[in-house]
Amino acid sequence: MKLPRGRPLLENTRLEFINLDNVLSAAKRERAHRITGYISIIYHDTVELIFLRQGEPFNAGRITRKERKIVPISEVIDKAKNAKTGFLSEYATDDIIISLIISTITIEPIKANINFTRLQPKVFIDRLKTTKFNGFIWVRRGIEESYIHFESGTITGCYITGSRKKSTDDAIMPLLMKPDTTFSIFDRIADTATVQATPAQVDMFCKIFSQLLESYAQPLGESLVLKTFMLTKSTVKGEYPFIDQIKIESDLTMSGKIVVEPKPFAQAMAKWLDLLFESLATFLGKESEIIAKKVLNDYRFALKSMHFFDYTKLKM
Repeated sequence: MKLPRGRPLLENTRLEFINLDNVLSAAKRERAHRITGYISIIYHDTVELIFLRQGEPFNAGRITRKERKIVPISEVIDKAKNAKTGFLSEYATDDIIISLIISTITIEPIKANINFTRLQPKVFIDRLKTTKFNGFIWVRRGIEESYIHFESGTITGCYITGSRKKSTDDAIMPLLMKPDTTFSIFDRIADTATVQATPAQVDMFCKIFSQLLESYAQPLGESLVLKTFMLTKSTVKGEYPFIDQIKIESDLTMSGKIVVEPKPFAQAMAKWLDLLFESLATFLGKESEIIAKKVLNDYRFALKSMHFFDYTKLKM
């Protein structure tokens, strides 16, 4: 798919020539990379997007000809790192463009895939103006996607595929008059304040639990600890279904690709930890809490930033 582009930081660079970790961490080193925008990774049949705020990933999506969906940030990153072909671009854009793209992924339009066979573009736009329409029009032609944003009937932005800047009203009619153009109508815009737990946050909790399991296995044995781990996971999954995406390997290492906000993720992991150390306290007594606190101590500052200690019974 071709989207409104914005100002390029990288453009059409082959994945094999990219150090993706350096791209994703650039905002920590250079102010110029602390952007609102997106990273676009183009494969032969898919476009994958990492949405950025202040240069930090906060959400990700996958777009094909048949579907559009939100996916884990880590899944997009891992695929790009392992891909043998593909092209990466990074663009700084208006925040509204990010909201509009995400809206087309997460919200159903009130009218979809309309064409102008029986409707004149000018009459249609004038009608939206006179009815004080709030929302946006998603315009598509083949793989090209554009957006016309309205507030109380006023066009506040026309963002055309491939363009680096907001277009004027004069660009709307030529856009809508192109052959084979369809459009969909949205009466609201997605709330992009919602963010995913970052791959670093997910990885941190996976490391914490791996270390916990190793520490508990020393006095209790691997079999008992694994059994307790699976039982407590099953309990937590009843309230937080996304926890099922965390997997454990035979060597007790853990990994997960999750689409969830940081707060419920931290709450789920806190509940899981509480159930784990309380269950093992049956065998270890106070030592169970001591082991847990020792592991958490190495991560306490990052955990505090996620308000983890507001949710767990363990206080540091």
